Amino acid sequence: MGYNSVSLIVTSLLVVITSPVVFANDAAPIPQNKGGIEQWFNTNVPSLASRKSTLDPALLAAEAKPRIIKVEQNGRGHFKTITEAIKSVQAGNTGRVIIKVGPGVYKEKVTIDRNKPFITLYGHPNAMPVLSYDGTALRYGTVDSATLIVLSDYFMAISKVKHIKNPDGISIHALRKHM
Repeated sequence: MGYNSVSLIVTSLLVVITSPVVFANDAAPIPQNKGGIEQWFNTNVPSLASRKSTLDPALLAAEAKPRIIKVEQNGRGHFKTITEAIKSVQAGNTGRVIIKVGPGVYKEKVTIDRNKPFITLYGHPNAMPVLSYDGTALRYGTVDSATLIVLSDYFMAISKVKHIKNPDGISIHALRKHM
């Protein structure tokens, strides 16, 4: 077994082992079933009005007037690719930019640079887009082989599928987020 196979196995095991429950805190696990999420949110997340004084003023300002960019492969949006939409966001952006991604398979390697904060990738829950790229650790190195690399602050992904198949046909999820 080569180094790439071992890396893939270790990564896959980590995803499987850590996926079942995500904790918001030690007392309130986020439910896995879609139906329980809204109730969990209402119980565990205080209203914005009660938290405003604790939030970063830059974040509050960014959320005041969001800009929407539409990506549709059929040409009906502002752009046909996610990469083109992200490139259109000005460096040093200070407002939330919601990139609504239409259904389909987007075969591209996407990077959101540090100088482009407040980006949201939004896919419709009933027609989720798939982000796919055949990058491998052998070609890009382990850290840069992710399909989606997020280096910016205040990034959000909503109803977004990140999916790739390695050359052996094994499906893995690939996201790298800078902390």
